[in-house]
Amino acid sequence: MQGGKVRSVDKAMELLELLLQRRTPMTLQQLAEESGYPKSTVHALLATLRSHSMVQQQPDGRYALGIRLFECGCAVSAAWDITAAARPCLEQLAARTGGSAFIALLDGDSVLSFDRCAGSGGLQVLPELGSRQPLHATAQGKLLLAYMGQREALALLQRMGMQAYTPHTITEPQRLLPVLAEIRKNGIAVEDGEYKIGLRAAAAPVYDRFGQVRYALGVVGLYRRVQCEEFQQAMAQLRLQARQLSRSIGWHE
Repeated sequence: MQGGKVRSVDKAMELLELLLQRRTPMTLQQLAEESGYPKSTVHALLATLRSHSMVQQQPDGRYALGIRLFECGCAVSAAWDITAAARPCLEQLAARTGGSAFIALLDGDSVLSFDRCAGSGGLQVLPELGSRQPLHATAQGKLLLAYMGQREALALLQRMGMQAYTPHTITEPQRLLPVLAEIRKNGIAVEDGEYKIGLRAAAAPVYDRFGQVRYALGVVGLYRRVQCEEFQQAMAQLRLQARQLSRSIGWHE
């Protein structure tokens, strides 16, 4: 034990994190190389994780995340009031806009999507559940940045860096700060091809019972431009559903 941590448990969690990041099965050799642990150590840890169904070994010998982790994830999801409360809002938002609706929260240096609903339109763009997106280049990320203190937001941007994903990505903190101020003023954030070319998204704040912005409700799609009627209507629906969701979890205007 070191610093209050059980070292073997810590190593096992690192292996699970590697499998989660890769999102594809990995060989024993790959896990040993990327973790930096001896193959014998990795093999013993994987055997223990397999016995608890935390990982599974495929016929070709590669290792993947196990069904027990899915069960744990479902149990966590069921315990979140926000998940149940958000579902009808996501469904209505997707149905009324034709785009894909999603809800996300701030997790460390990125934004995490934890539920979604496909719209009724043609080609759909769905954020992958559990996926992480950059704060500075997405509607939901910019929204959550906007509602934290400016000093905190600036420190976070400087720490995480501001990678350019498209030619439209804002890559300088001082250029993004006025955008965040505008988001606070208007109560909505817009993403115009900053993360992926052709995609446009909007996000609105979801308040908890203490009046704090805890989540970002959003809609994303292949809208022609942010000024088009379809996108403007989607933003109006987004504002409505975000207010409704906030009230359902205890917020009072």
